[in-house]
Amino acid sequence: MLKWFRKSFVALLVLLVAYVLVVQVLRWIAFGEEERAALALMEPLPPPPAGEGGFKYLAFPQLDIPVDELDAALARDVAAFREWHAGAADRMTLSGETTTFWESPVQAGYPARPPLNPPEGACGMREPDCLAVMRGNEPAVREWLQAEAVRLDLAERALASDHLANPYPLGIETPLAGFQPLRLPLNAIALQALDGDLPGALDRACGLLAAERRFFGHEGLLIDKMVHGALIDGAAGLVLGIRRADPAAPMPASCAQALAPVVPEHYLACSAFKHEFGMVASVSRQVDGVGREGWHPQQTLMSWTLTSDRLMRGWSATHFAPMCSEAGKAAILAGDVPTAPYVRTDYVSVDFWAAPISRILADVAAPAYDQYQDRLLDHAASLRLHLAAIAALNGELAIDAVPENAASPGYAIAVEDGHWVLALRRGPKQAGDQIRIALPE
Repeated sequence: MLKWFRKSFVALLVLLVAYVLVVQVLRWIAFGEEERAALALMEPLPPPPAGEGGFKYLAFPQLDIPVDELDAALARDVAAFREWHAGAADRMTLSGETTTFWESPVQAGYPARPPLNPPEGACGMREPDCLAVMRGNEPAVREWLQAEAVRLDLAERALASDHLANPYPLGIETPLAGFQPLRLPLNAIALQALDGDLPGALDRACGLLAAERRFFGHEGLLIDKMVHGALIDGAAGLVLGIRRADPAAPMPASCAQALAPVVPEHYLACSAFKHEFGMVASVSRQVDGVGREGWHPQQTLMSWTLTSDRLMRGWSATHFAPMCSEAGKAAILAGDVPTAPYVRTDYVSVDFWAAPISRILADVAAPAYDQYQDRLLDHAASLRLHLAAIAALNGELAIDAVPENAASPGYAIAVEDGHWVLALRRGPKQAGDQIRIALPE
């Protein structure tokens, strides 16, 4: 009996070794030129922007932290998260889920602020005509802004910063900026205009638009890009509305930067996609046990048979590569967004048997990223139309020349019922699938 067990054990050991060796051959086959080229495109991350960062002003919108303590609070939080993130592999289950979640140590040291509850008539970030929405609701908005004076001050400090780059290590649980307070300056400016101070409101509106265009041009996270793009739409609409109320008034100096021509390259999503890829890569390393302390036989066996950090990163990179290649970026600038490939897990493929868990996770983490590139092109087309409409109000551009002057690749501007009409690819639900701007009277 002992001899039989010994032979059986040896046979199983030989089979296991043979299986491990076969998997290594499959991995060599699975990591081909496509994965290698995609990784070269997506790594490394873009460098952070230079200058004084204003992330601290948006880092803790739910906490009542004095302004002079924000630097220390953010430094403490970032250091704690970095340490927590470094041990993420030890908290990762076999299915890729974490056993604990991040809790900020700063939260216990300060009182909580009430939620930001805008009243009826307050404008969202992407409001096409904030003045029209707020008109008649000024008392409620005024009371709201007075109650949110501290958050409004923090938002204005953030807008005055050089950049809003996120200082936390990149991962799926990376703390994000609380962007909602940025709608407060938009509403404050609109209220100022409705109160009759059009010159002051126009100056501030141009400052808001210029700041958001500056932030939008930075290579930040995808959520940053989408938020700043939405607020650019709202700020451009506000500048247009204020200008329409008094088109003969002199233009403030702050409007020069705000109304500068669109930079097409700023509307490429590739840099934001690199951060998205970085988040997936972080999960890949954790699943593979990279950074785990000590020796874990089960994890070692998994990394040799079921998971592969290199393969998962390569497969993930291929989801983004079509929109980050030189050919892809040229197509996007011409108005033709490459379609992100939909990946269905093939359970009989070489890829699957090379690293089953990594293959499944790579497929799960692959939404239709091309939709975000479509939205960015919508923002570019919208801004071009607003800039041309403002130029027409200023008498710098003939009304009939606006559609041609504001043209964006892949978009058409029509004139219908006294309006310029721009059809969007992925318009916001509250505004429909088009932008309508009334022609000057």
